[in-house]
Amino acid sequence: MTYTISAPPHKKTKLDFRSLNMSKIVALLPLCLVAIYFFGVPALGIILASVLGAVATEYGIQALTKQKITIADGHAALVGLMLALLIPPETPLWIPVIGGFFAIAVGKFVFGGIGSYIFNPVLVSWVFIKSAWSSYMVSSSIPHVGQFSDLILESGAGLLVDVSPIALIGGVYLVYKKYVDWRVPIAFFATMVLFPQTMLFLSGVSALIHEGVMNPLMYMSQLFTFLSMSPEIPYAMIGIVFFGILFLATDTATSPVTKNGRVIYGITCGLLVSIYGYFGNYVDGTLYGIFLANCVASFIEINTMPSSFGTESFPVKVYRRVMDKIPASMKFEVMKNE
Repeated sequence: MTYTISAPPHKKTKLDFRSLNMSKIVALLPLCLVAIYFFGVPALGIILASVLGAVATEYGIQALTKQKITIADGHAALVGLMLALLIPPETPLWIPVIGGFFAIAVGKFVFGGIGSYIFNPVLVSWVFIKSAWSSYMVSSSIPHVGQFSDLILESGAGLLVDVSPIALIGGVYLVYKKYVDWRVPIAFFATMVLFPQTMLFLSGVSALIHEGVMNPLMYMSQLFTFLSMSPEIPYAMIGIVFFGILFLATDTATSPVTKNGRVIYGITCGLLVSIYGYFGNYVDGTLYGIFLANCVASFIEINTMPSSFGTESFPVKVYRRVMDKIPASMKFEVMKNE
């Protein structure tokens, strides 16, 4: 019998990088079709321009630097497609072309290529073109889910990604197939829903106490009325939020590898997006929030790595740090009688 000896990590599944990228592209196709139906030819032009710009840039860089051509793995096409979905349909075609170039050249290759970048290339490019040509990147309207039909077709969509939140159901399929870890999306969405409601609940309690409402029944009635007026839940159901939860935040290179780290990372994304959305809008807030969460992903990963066997546990480390801060004169020490 022949044994193959190789260094870890060992491949335990048929899923490879190309299959993962192609699965994500297929998962986004329903949304692309709805966007083309809703916005017409301009949406198709933006998608093609962004994808071709990204693919051509990767091919050109690898050809000039005499690297192996990897456009067949689908990553450049996926980056270009995801970027196109974040661009308003009225935008000139040269912007998605530049955006696709910047996403691959700067967001991906400047940081070392696949698996080495610390920021999602899609977000890097979006922040760049949003800052450089803000007048072209302002959407004509901001979606708001007011009824169930808005989940199927959102007439107030300003970006391609917002036309149909339910068309992003492909992201749920990726979670089901374990192509994407469930911890980040669940923690992200739960925080998006619970954090604003908790803050609203506390502000409602404070307001009612300030008004001197002492009757318990009247107190609860007014409090539930106050909570029912919250606009946060409908905004948590718009397309760009689902897109951020299922496709942007779950990027393998920019999210922690540890299980606990992914939960903390998802909570961090949810908190930042909620804060941005409250003071601004949830369209830009989703992208800026995840972009900032990328900054702390490595920190979260390092601090959630399992300890090696025989090392101090986390409570012991905390105890030692606290004790080191206490002056020696205040510590109680047992003196040994020689």
